[in-house]
Order: sequence, then C-alpha cells, then structure tokens
Amino acid sequence: MVRQAAEPILGSALPCGTRCCAGAAAKEAGRMTFNRLDILKMGVATAMVAAGSKASAAEPGVSDTPLPRYLDNHRIIVDTDPGNDDATAILMALAAPNVRVEAITIAPGNLGPNYDQQVRNALFLVDLSGKSGEISVHAGMSKPMLHRPYPVATFIHGKYGLGSFATPIVKQQVSSEHAVDAIRRIVKRYPGEVVIAALGGLTNVAMALLIEPAIAAQIKGIVFVGGPGSAVPGYNALVDPEAVQVVLNSGAPIMMGLGGPGASTLLKSDFDHIATFNTPLSRFFLESNALRLSFETTARNATGSVNADPLAMAMIIDPSIATGFKAIYAEVELEGEYTRGTILYGDNRYDLRPTPPANVNLCTVASNEAFKTLLFRSLGGS
Repeated sequence: MVRQAAEPILGSALPCGTRCCAGAAAKEAGRMTFNRLDILKMGVATAMVAAGSKASAAEPGVSDTPLPRYLDNHRIIVDTDPGNDDATAILMALAAPNVRVEAITIAPGNLGPNYDQQVRNALFLVDLSGKSGEISVHAGMSKPMLHRPYPVATFIHGKYGLGSFATPIVKQQVSSEHAVDAIRRIVKRYPGEVVIAALGGLTNVAMALLIEPAIAAQIKGIVFVGGPGSAVPGYNALVDPEAVQVVLNSGAPIMMGLGGPGASTLLKSDFDHIATFNTPLSRFFLESNALRLSFETTARNATGSVNADPLAMAMIIDPSIATGFKAIYAEVELEGEYTRGTILYGDNRYDLRPTPPANVNLCTVASNEAFKTLLFRSLGGS
C-alpha cells in the first residue's frame, strides 16, 4: 500500500487516525483530543499569533479594494486530491517555466477512502511530466480533522480519479516525509515566497497552521478552490469544514473564487482543438477529462467542462489572468444537514454586529481566453 511508505517516520497519533508530524511541537499536538470546540478555539488562537506580524485589511465586510495580490510567483506547494481537474492543474504547474513546484502533498478529497489511489495518481503525473525523481510527493492527512464522512466525487472523476485512464505504477516512490511536515519545512525555508495551491480538502494546511501558527506570517499566499457565494457547499470545503475554519482564522493571506461564470469552462470545440496537439499530455488530458465533459454538459447542463483547479493554478502561474477582486470577511458553516461546508461572506444586517476585517481576497473576474491559452501551451499545443 502506498501509505506504508510514509508511516515509519511519523510521530504521535492524531485523533483522525493518521499518524503525523515527527517534531516536538507535532508530538505535543498529537497528545490533544480534538473536538469541534477545540478546532474553533485553536483557529482563533492561530489568528491571534499571526496578527502580531500581519496587517489587517482596513475595511470590514465587502470592499472593492483588494487585499495584496500574489504577483511574481516562483515557488508552489500543490496540496491536492488528484482527480482529473487536479491532474490538469498539476501538469500546468510542472510545465510552467517561471515556477518551481517544491512539493506535491496529498489531501483528503475526491476519492474518499481510496486515498492511496490519489497518491499513485500524483506519482504518475510527475512521471508523465518528465520530472520523475525531481518533484517529491508526500502522503498526508487521509481523513478530515474530525473524521466526519463526506461525499465521494467518483461520479465526475471516475473510480480511480482520472476518468477512464488506468494509472500505471511508476518508479518514483512516495516521500517518507509527511505532508504536514513538508509544508512547514518548505514555508520556513523560503519565507514569503511559497504559494500553496490548495486544490483539495484543507486538512494538511490546517494541521500545519495548528502545529506551527507562526508560519501563517511566512506563507506568501493560499489559493483555495472553494469560493463563497454558491447556493450549495463547494466540494473542497465540504470535505473538511473545520479545516477551512482554521485556515480562515489563521491570518495567512487567502485567495478564493473562480473568476466569475464561464472563466474556467472548456467547450467541446476546445477539446477538439486539444486533440490536434497529439502530445502525450494532450492525449492524457482527453482521456482523463472525457467523463468530466460528459457529466458537466448532461447532468449539470453546463456549456462545457468546468475546471476550477486548473484555473486556480493558472492564476498562480500568470496572475494577470485574474483581474477582478473583492476583499471580504468569509466564514464557513459547520452545522446544518444541507449547508455544512458553505462559505459565507458579507455584513450581518440584522443584529448589526460589526463585520471583522477582510480575511479573503475573492477573485470575481478572470479571463477565460487567457486561461485557455496557458492550458493549451502546457499541453504542448498553441
């Protein structure tokens, strides 16, 4: 099993069942018994630590003045749950000449209990990109912080995550360093330089911030695919809402949002165009994303396949793709049969309590054409 490769170096057992984080601080965290109240308190404490070295946004609530943006990005940690859209995002990052992928860390998410398959998918993608042995892949938290169940997304990703594509075994092995440890190490090694592309559940990122709150001030940015404003919870937030709560309260600079309707959509004509490239990456893209295109257009009545993870990665690689932002105070619903995991923002106009300072840069406008241009180039075409 893939997970066995990561187990020997891991320290104290955490309540979710995963053994994690070998350092002294991690061992201390491992002795804790977490519940929902603990998570909320620790999220607030994390924010208080970070507040000593980070300036808050001047305007509470919703503002047209954006928080500082992540420009000139050079280092990325991809925290991911490879599915097919994650796979596209990973290939884009590995193909980008202006960024260095410092590590790929595997989060809970798309395949649910089949976490090991997500790790195998990541190892294969590194191999497919031609960078086998150059980019480390780290297994991490395989379940949400409170070990609560969440829906599995095989309906759009396929049984093994990559549509109809059968993932082969590759030579590269999973790193012996746990994902949470890797995140902490890399951020501290390159303070102010690392953007975390958070494409799955936020469990790894939240655990890193809980164990070592000071790194919130050292992270350049967290781009989380789980924007607010939807009538239903976003999938990544639904995976681990408590982790979202911790990250939102950490003081780390966060960007969310999908750039508005249609910003990440690929039409059938775009798939046809990609087919003309006839490269290993383009052929893989078509096979792994055929199910996504079919599901989006039939079950969701979309005009094409929606690719939130690749768009998020595109905005890190080329920040000019994102052109519209709002500074918002966002929070996540932790209860509710239908609303758990929903991210909310705005002023509470009924009890008139003041809205806290903005904690998220919400991307409201992004260029679909610029996104597609970067994607096509990443897959070996034009």
